[in-house]
Amino acid sequence: MTSSSKDIIARILTTYLKLTSRGEQPTTSRISSESLVGEEITRNILKDYGLEGEASSKKRVKAAVTALTIGVEGDRIAKYLHWREFEELSAELMKIAGYTVYLDTKIVEDGKRYQIDLTAYNIGLLLVVDCKHWVKPPAYTQRRRIISNQEKRIKALMKLEGDVQVNIIPIVLTLYEPRELIVEGYPYVPIQRISGFIEWLQNNYPHIKCFKTRISLEKLKASSKRVISKSHYEEL
Repeated sequence: MTSSSKDIIARILTTYLKLTSRGEQPTTSRISSESLVGEEITRNILKDYGLEGEASSKKRVKAAVTALTIGVEGDRIAKYLHWREFEELSAELMKIAGYTVYLDTKIVEDGKRYQIDLTAYNIGLLLVVDCKHWVKPPAYTQRRRIISNQEKRIKALMKLEGDVQVNIIPIVLTLYEPRELIVEGYPYVPIQRISGFIEWLQNNYPHIKCFKTRISLEKLKASSKRVISKSHYEEL
């Protein structure tokens, strides 16, 4: 794929996300006009990526995943996603990186219910991901609260005792480029850097906040709304 063809695809996908974020049902002519790409090319690209016809949340996440894989900056497209779609996008990127993803995990501990946006497992690493669909970096007090809440969720998660040895890594996944990538040992990862971060993490996780324990993946699955071990969007 040439750089010019990538640019054309990126413009069409970004326009698709922009228009559908407003609740529009995008037509070929409307996308063509907004993206400044000819109608025939626009029609073919929408067909190639399964985006023709009525828009849906699944199609929008698929468009976002496709855009990221061809090099579109994450904040350029994620801003057009609903917070739930942002979580779905994050889950799909984790899955592409080889992780089994557990979505919307709920754990009751001492009468309190704790909810984790995403939990992702791959060969001894268990990522506890807090998805923050914010457009601006939070103040220090907000960051401190995020860390405190993550610690409470992880302590609850560690109660799912089992025979699988894991290193639990807390991650805050953001839409924006944070001022600090590591805050008190907690990684703040912008969505556009998630693939590189996961690759870096494999050999560097001992240098960041890490909780070593044994858990049951079956209990984790039972506590989660949905599990993704293969692409939720490949069939579209």
